[in-house]
Amino acid sequence: MTQAVFETDRLRVRKAGVSDEDVDFFYQLWKNPQVMSFVGYPKGLEITREDVKQNIEKHAGSEFDGRLIIELKGSLKKIGECKMGMPDNEGIALTDIKLLPEYWQQGYGTEVKRGLVEYLFTHTNCSKIRATPSKNNTASQKMQEGAGAIRTGEGIYHFPDDMKEFTVDVPYYIYIIEREEWEKRKNEWEKVSAHGKSDD
Repeated sequence: MTQAVFETDRLRVRKAGVSDEDVDFFYQLWKNPQVMSFVGYPKGLEITREDVKQNIEKHAGSEFDGRLIIELKGSLKKIGECKMGMPDNEGIALTDIKLLPEYWQQGYGTEVKRGLVEYLFTHTNCSKIRATPSKNNTASQKMQEGAGAIRTGEGIYHFPDDMKEFTVDVPYYIYIIEREEWEKRKNEWEKVSAHGKSDD
């Protein structure tokens, strides 16, 4: 069993491999119009399983900027993917999460997002964590806010002209989590927990 990058209360996040099971899972996820319409592919990605395998191989190695699979603890059922980038020259790291539709609205996205945030602030020197959910994806926006992110702006992603035939431009919001704010909330939570234990 592949070692976990991190775990949450209900979930396990690990690096993707090129096994048939992992390749088939990403193929299913990326071909799903419900999932991919929010990132500009209303019919899903036009890919083959070999394309998927090459993509996983290309991003193999570090957990940063690589393909990560989200699994349910216990059953190890694959429910989605996530990504966390190394901080850029401005100290900003990016996150991204995609879940299969049958696992939406169950709090898994927020749980993973919080795990990604803690991992990035603990294992890198990033000063901010950024995400850009589609304006049409209200669930993703709530997920960002549930993890402590603040909406700071908006934009539109335009695909290159040679991709216009099978994509749509994506209007998005910018959400940011500042390290200082995260540390403050984390310390406040730990103080409450400690106080609660002392009262028992």
